[in-house]
Amino acid sequence: MKSLITILEPLSLWILFSLLAIAFVGTRPYLALAICVAGGIAMALSSLAGFSSPRQEGTEQAGEKKRQV
Repeated sequence: MKSLITILEPLSLWILFSLLAIAFVGTRPYLALAICVAGGIAMALSSLAGFSSPRQEGTEQAGEKKRQV
């Protein structure tokens, strides 16, 4: 099971970048839009960093078994 920090990291990034973008909406809307896009990218990378497909894990385990033999 994932740790609590791993689960809450994308949520905390979303809150941080949302509040930062809201701070700039009135004065500089293009900066706010850039902050939103950067926040979305950061949140996506953070969410996908620990992801590995079952196919990839199976390939790694098969490689280790071949080395042991």
